[in-house]
Amino acid sequence: MKKILALALLILSFGCKNTSEELTTLKGSYMFFEDAAVLQASNEIYGVYLNDKAIALDEASKKFKATPTDVIIAEVKGRVSTEKHEKILWEKKFEIIEIISISSKKETNNTLILGAE
Repeated sequence: MKKILALALLILSFGCKNTSEELTTLKGSYMFFEDAAVLQASNEIYGVYLNDKAIALDEASKKFKATPTDVIIAEVKGRVSTEKHEKILWEKKFEIIEIISISSKKETNNTLILGAE
């Protein structure tokens, strides 16, 4: 009986995979077009797999956009991949598993003011 219990514990400890370790959190500019999505994080650009979460992120981001081509800031959790894909030609791809937050991209005022005030 002890051998069976020990074997069962051994199988469970190696058989259960902790998927939270595989997930990556990224925050960056998210752009969605008709049949493509891109996430630009700090120094990388990721092609985004168009799964249910990517489409849900696009739907939720519409309230932050003035035009359909506006960029939003998204923080998402998911999996990074470098596997070849027939439609996504970016070297790195991202599968969104969880949407953490969405906000509008703050525009900076780059006006140069000359003269004394």
